[in-house]
Amino acid sequence: MALSAENTDYSIDHLMLGASDLSLGKTWIENQLGLPAMDGGSHPGQGTHNALLGLADNCYLEVIAPDPTQVLSETLGEHLLGYKTPRLRTFAVRCSSFEDLVPRLAEFGFGHRIVKMSRETITGSLLSWRLLFVSGHPYGARMPFFIDWGQSPHPCRDLAVAGSLSQVAVRVTAEYRPFERLMRQLDLPVVVSQAAAGLVATIACQQNVINL
Repeated sequence: MALSAENTDYSIDHLMLGASDLSLGKTWIENQLGLPAMDGGSHPGQGTHNALLGLADNCYLEVIAPDPTQVLSETLGEHLLGYKTPRLRTFAVRCSSFEDLVPRLAEFGFGHRIVKMSRETITGSLLSWRLLFVSGHPYGARMPFFIDWGQSPHPCRDLAVAGSLSQVAVRVTAEYRPFERLMRQLDLPVVVSQAAAGLVATIACQQNVINL
């Protein structure tokens, strides 16, 4: 399967690797993929900050961790404090508009909510984007969220490329077929199965293949 859907604007934008500490997450991913992640910036109000490492086809890996300069109570940052070791948390799907996506989700009985976000990069420029989170489903964080970068430059433009994303394998305990059909409709390289919950990304590097 190709990373981009033919005749659509859907593609995997980035993988989100959660860690309890950003330095820990950066060290872990460098040990896995052989290149350092570059500090990205802070997400105000979310209790998190990140570091980024490029993948091929305008995709990247985001290491996300609690930001000690923010109040963490009731934020994603507070949740990430519980990660004993870094692990793949979820992934994002890029699209240029949510207009086509919303009715697709409704066909499966899924709802949605849209959030505007922004962050300042370490160079002082501002990135802004919109996120769509899928609701009304039993798949937890293994269901991807969707991102529309609007007029902001994509973060990949300044990143070293560590490898190429081959596929994402999602395991869910609930009935998997609606999830699978949605991923197939969007022609994404995502394999969904019914088993003990889990999420694995396969990345082809220059010398080997890594499963995160």
